[in-house]
Amino acid sequence: MAGEYGSNPRFLTADRRSSDFLSEPVPEPEAAELARVFFRYPNRSDDGRARPADWERDFALSDPVTLTDLLASAGHRALSSLHALLGAANYRSTCERITDLFVTCMPGLDPNERMNVGLVPQTLQALLQLSRRARCQFLAGTSDSGAWAFAQAVRAARSAERGATVLVVAGQIIPSGYASQYQIRTVLGDLDQARGLDMLVVGDLLMDCMRRNLGLTRQAVETALGTISLRKFQGAAAYPAAMLSGRLPRRSTRRTPYFDGDDIAAPCCGAAATLVTSDEELVAQVLSARSPRHAGSPVVEVLGVGEGSSNPSFLERQSPLLFATAIREAFAATAEDAGIRPAGFPGAGFAVVHDAFPSIELAFLLGMGLDWHRAVERMRDGWSNPYGGLLTFGHALGASGLVQVNKTQHIFSGDRRHLRPVPSGAGPLAGTLAFTTSVGGPLSHIVVSLFRGGNGDLPQPARDSPSAEWVERRRRLRRALPVHLARVERSLARHGRPMLVEGVTYVSIRSCLRALKPQDIAALTFDGIEVLVRPDRLDEVRVRLRALVSLVVSEAERLSSLFDVFRVLTDELVAMGDEWRESGWFSPGAAAMPPQQLTERLKECLRVPLAVICVRDPVRVRRVVQFLPREGLGYEALSGIDLLVEEGDTLRPLTGPETPNFLPWWNVNARRPPAESARSGTGPERVEALLGPGAESAEEVSTDLVLLREWALPEARPWATELATGGTRPALRAGNRLWMTGASAGARDAADVLRFAREVARATAVSGVQVRAALATGTGTVFDDVHGRPAVASDVTARAVDALGVLDRSIPAGAPGPAAVLALTRAEPDGPLGDAETSGWHTAATNEGVRIFVLE
Repeated sequence: MAGEYGSNPRFLTADRRSSDFLSEPVPEPEAAELARVFFRYPNRSDDGRARPADWERDFALSDPVTLTDLLASAGHRALSSLHALLGAANYRSTCERITDLFVTCMPGLDPNERMNVGLVPQTLQALLQLSRRARCQFLAGTSDSGAWAFAQAVRAARSAERGATVLVVAGQIIPSGYASQYQIRTVLGDLDQARGLDMLVVGDLLMDCMRRNLGLTRQAVETALGTISLRKFQGAAAYPAAMLSGRLPRRSTRRTPYFDGDDIAAPCCGAAATLVTSDEELVAQVLSARSPRHAGSPVVEVLGVGEGSSNPSFLERQSPLLFATAIREAFAATAEDAGIRPAGFPGAGFAVVHDAFPSIELAFLLGMGLDWHRAVERMRDGWSNPYGGLLTFGHALGASGLVQVNKTQHIFSGDRRHLRPVPSGAGPLAGTLAFTTSVGGPLSHIVVSLFRGGNGDLPQPARDSPSAEWVERRRRLRRALPVHLARVERSLARHGRPMLVEGVTYVSIRSCLRALKPQDIAALTFDGIEVLVRPDRLDEVRVRLRALVSLVVSEAERLSSLFDVFRVLTDELVAMGDEWRESGWFSPGAAAMPPQQLTERLKECLRVPLAVICVRDPVRVRRVVQFLPREGLGYEALSGIDLLVEEGDTLRPLTGPETPNFLPWWNVNARRPPAESARSGTGPERVEALLGPGAESAEEVSTDLVLLREWALPEARPWATELATGGTRPALRAGNRLWMTGASAGARDAADVLRFAREVARATAVSGVQVRAALATGTGTVFDDVHGRPAVASDVTARAVDALGVLDRSIPAGAPGPAAVLALTRAEPDGPLGDAETSGWHTAATNEGVRIFVLE
């Protein structure tokens, strides 16, 4: 309850930072005070230092705002909101209700900050008038730290002998320039940094990895990203606190091969605070209040929190990058903590997902079991990040995880301060589930929190331990890469060592400067320079640029400061540009550019293409960063190649009609020759055989590839059990309908019911079941679907009962209806229906060639 943000510096004048102001409740803020609460740091220098003139220019302040000021402002607002909900006469008594204070940020980003961050909690304890008995803690982290501090607060409140109330405060100051950029790079492993990677590279590599393994075209990815970013900016218009609220994407600044500037969350500064309590008396007091600020209840229940971790080094992970095992582990751990099945996450009413890059958000949706098309559809529908996400709010690293928690509380409570307009009434969200996700490092540490709004029944409980099951699956996933590469190596015999290309991208020369070897520099072609320079001068320009890169690399060894190195690079590039302009070497379009713009374009050409390639050592898999081009293979060539063969010093692509036979099983384009003998053994036995030594023999069948892909999810879907037992898939292919009864809808609105029906329809299609129509009971509403077509969710109770009268008669009077009903007709008049009674689906009735199943 009481999720709040700190003030923008323009409202943090000296008197509003004083102890006198902080000792009384915050006056009701004006609308302008709640708009764009996070902000860009005012410095204009690469060293990250802001001068008094910078603060005066941007915020009309004579004294700079510190991190402690931002944290105190956010905490003060949270306490004031609680005070207003309680209607207490004494503000000090409200502050005394706080038993714990958790504070967090990513330290070391602000060179102006001279304080000891370990003493920040004690400072805030005094400023906010908290009890001397309140326990104070500081937690250091990266962009996951706000969510991690929240999870720790939930655990502390649960474990308290008597009810505890925890104030969680997270904040960040991130100056512009190289200083902060290089500090942020430290979230990568030492090996990653030494090989020239940065976070922008990691995000783009993940996108390329998805494109390859999911069988997508670049055009499909481009189209999806464009519509997704547009939807996020549209949603942010109703959330004034977002830094980019009211703006629409321009998509005019390409930052990576996949991402435009409007796909990447901008770093920003600010603070957030929220209150977590297990004090039932306090909850009862808040629930009894009638706050005109909230359309619904300000109290949101935390059902569970969970975490997942991977090797901090992106390059040293042993599982395929596509699986993002830390994400799946976090979902499984959260499901276990909440006592539900992992399959409950896709059925949530909405989600607030970390989206610093689109590939991160997609990794979460894919990791919980959605396919690419359903994941993109949900992002376009606004199911994930309904009010824009970090892309439009701004990415304040240590504060971002708590921002996502606050946004969830605002949506559930219908907070009129932060949502404009607010739907009247809280009915649609009563009992609805929602979750948040946060990321630390390159998917190194994941935090997931599951929430429930209002009052409602718990979702379907878990039968087993999701976390324990996933740990076992993850152990086996670590074998996937070495087993596959060993199989390909056996198949190729003496033709060379196979190498799997996981992704290709470009990296800034600033990031990879110290990783470049002389042979790498000698091969650089500076992609894009051909647009700026006349064809007859290209070779000479490339020679000069290679010499410049060599010079800068040697200067990096000599100079102690990288900023001095980059200054040398810029100065030399400006001098070259002036010389080439005077000599008439530029194309007409480039020659017409202003000098500064032309210099920036030349800098963009200094990006270095690279590929991340997996090779097998005797006992493990090693990821290699290969700068391009090599053996004539550049970025464009490797974009369409998944496998390479290394013969001595020669590298050649593996192409031809048999190539799909050598692709890994997690690639949808993989194929295997049909087996001559039938499959046998239980699901676990077959999985173990497929992932153990000597696995994936030439006789493996394609259905085993499907089994492996389904097995790798946090929770197997209904048809995976059938595949695992060696049976045949049901021959059900026509005339199917999915109906949902009113009992299944509960208090959800009709759109949520229809979405659930559509999800089941698409999921069962993999088993050969085609659902032709979905109908839901409840209040009718007409809306445009993701393709812009009109869709309807209406009151069709009478029609459903008439069509499924046989089922209606089979259910005793007063008994609760099934969760879902599936009516299946025969594919052929005389053909068998097959056995579809797996994973919760049970036959309810058979009538005139139609079998009706219910999901209980």
